[in-house]
Amino acid sequence: MKIIYLLSVLVCISFFSSCVDDSGNPGVSNPPPVFSYDESEAEICMTLASLSYTAENNTAYLRDSLIIQLKNNNYATGGDWKLDWGPALSSQNGNMMFVAKDTTVTPAAYCIAIRGTDWCFPYDWEEDIGAIEFVRYPWGTSEDSVSYGALFGLDSLLIMRDSATGKTLSQYLNAFSDSTNQMYITGHSLGGMLATMMSAWFIDNGYTSRFSLNTYTFAAPSCGNAHFAQHIEQKISATNSEFYRVVNPNDLVHYFYGDIATVLVNQIPTSIPYSIDAVLLAMDVYFTKYNLFYKHVGTKVELSGPATPVPCNFPSGSLENYECWVAFEHTTSTYLYLINAPITNTGNTPCKWKNP
Repeated sequence: MKIIYLLSVLVCISFFSSCVDDSGNPGVSNPPPVFSYDESEAEICMTLASLSYTAENNTAYLRDSLIIQLKNNNYATGGDWKLDWGPALSSQNGNMMFVAKDTTVTPAAYCIAIRGTDWCFPYDWEEDIGAIEFVRYPWGTSEDSVSYGALFGLDSLLIMRDSATGKTLSQYLNAFSDSTNQMYITGHSLGGMLATMMSAWFIDNGYTSRFSLNTYTFAAPSCGNAHFAQHIEQKISATNSEFYRVVNPNDLVHYFYGDIATVLVNQIPTSIPYSIDAVLLAMDVYFTKYNLFYKHVGTKVELSGPATPVPCNFPSGSLENYECWVAFEHTTSTYLYLINAPITNTGNTPCKWKNP
């Protein structure tokens, strides 16, 4: 039973990670201009991405907890970022998003932070596993495709409302007219994939006329095909926006699926059990059979540094050991550590169905 459970978890993680290919960008004739990756911006964005998990299973305390977290001057945000919109939750509480504002700079800086997967909420599973089907990206050509789960997640975000004002994100953004404002969009894991979708929606709906856009995703799986990636890359370039896809090379999640050979050959993140090896190969066959070829968006930034999970003392090659490593390399704490940012404490609690 435990083996089935562990395999099921890996299947879910792998499905939402989707099929990616970092071996070039076919069809893109005008690559975006090369900007300078800003470590301090990355630290702030990763911190805000991690804070999106604040009190995720205690929704009654979510707003107050987030406000308190943002006041913590020990974080990379320094207590300078204040809640400006949200938090907003989907109808099933699976998705969460908020906008924070840097109160110390002029012109103002804002950040849309989107929460990643919370396994307590089945709707998150639908967004994750939805990578097994392509649908048309609404603001592109007929060839621009994204995963069903990615579009489902974006649609969910766009109808969510600020718990205090009742405004949707678009209603909030439409109130801005000053084109000198800075907007960051960020998220970790599934939140990073949805941040990619949100960035595409943001650009395609003209909000770069009101804001300068910088996107930082962390551990993000891809969300669309090569035509979608080309469409967004060209829009990023045309609007002088910036997009950085920050990854821990030891993290399993961002490799799927086009680069699965690297996962298998390099034993990412550690010795892969034979049963998991078979599952990964089967998934690769499935995605290839149904032409589910995904392409990442943005400038890839690989983090470096020691990241050895102290608690993973299970036998090498065991399912328990692999599960421990996969979880460790993917956590927000590991990403914060690797970008030299203070670790946040979001006060998460077990799912209600796990803790009756």
